[in-house]
Amino acid sequence: MLSSLICGFFALITLWSVNATVLTSDTFQNSPCMKFFYKSQELTGFEDSNYARICQSFRDRYYFASLYDKERRIPLYSASLFNYADPLDKETDMSNEHWKYEAQLPYPSENRNMQQIDSKVKDDPIVKQSQPVEIDYNKLYQKVKYTRGHLNPNSYQGSKASKASTFTVTNAPPQPDGFNKKQWSNLETNIAERLNERCHVVSGVIPYQDGKWIPDNTERRVAVPEFVWMAYCCPDQQPPTGAVLGHSDGSETVTIGEGPDKLQFKPVEIKDIEVCQLEAILRSRLQSKNLIIFKDGCKQAFIH
Repeated sequence: MLSSLICGFFALITLWSVNATVLTSDTFQNSPCMKFFYKSQELTGFEDSNYARICQSFRDRYYFASLYDKERRIPLYSASLFNYADPLDKETDMSNEHWKYEAQLPYPSENRNMQQIDSKVKDDPIVKQSQPVEIDYNKLYQKVKYTRGHLNPNSYQGSKASKASTFTVTNAPPQPDGFNKKQWSNLETNIAERLNERCHVVSGVIPYQDGKWIPDNTERRVAVPEFVWMAYCCPDQQPPTGAVLGHSDGSETVTIGEGPDKLQFKPVEIKDIEVCQLEAILRSRLQSKNLIIFKDGCKQAFIH
């Protein structure tokens, strides 16, 4: 009798952990979205009590993973497989490009699926504390026209449902509208030509050191990143890895990194760099000594 109760208890724990979208631990380990990380190893060095780990769920299917900064109210990165589609996805699935939010951030007992933002959600103070659902991107903020910029690109998905899953504020920090639709969009198209379905893609941002916010630096609703980056790992290709770093916000030339990894960027400039150089820049900027994007540097024996 006791053993049955114990088994039932652990079964409930297992069921809960599978149905949870916002993980209560400080790791993605043993979660439904580990497959989106190379060798099932999440990025290391991202450690802060303000970070939430999210297995992005839509229509009861998981499509990618995001690390969300609850203080800045932006995702720091999203990890995915290129051209991913869930086995249950169908051609007949309805498209859905309405913006959504993560209901379990403000209400942990809510359904695991991301939910559509409506007027009621925009007026909910508890939801607004967790996510910038009410921001009107038709307005100018700090004299700039911003938009929600996908980290996990809509164009990198393999089904209507997986495309729909990318339209969530926990995958979309603010980006200047022009940069997002021109420079970064063109970059995503160019990178896609290098990728196949075995490629792991991680896209992220680097916030301003002193902070920049929408609507302004007094009413701090959502942080504006200074840089956006993307790295990929394709174990059956040569070379298997690549990375890019873009100066997404700001009107002046800036320098980032230290020593041999120091780089200078003009406004909206994007540079092709090595993954190890991107890691060094992130370690310096985020003050994390053990930051690693891909386990073993995505090194794997290449078969000719």
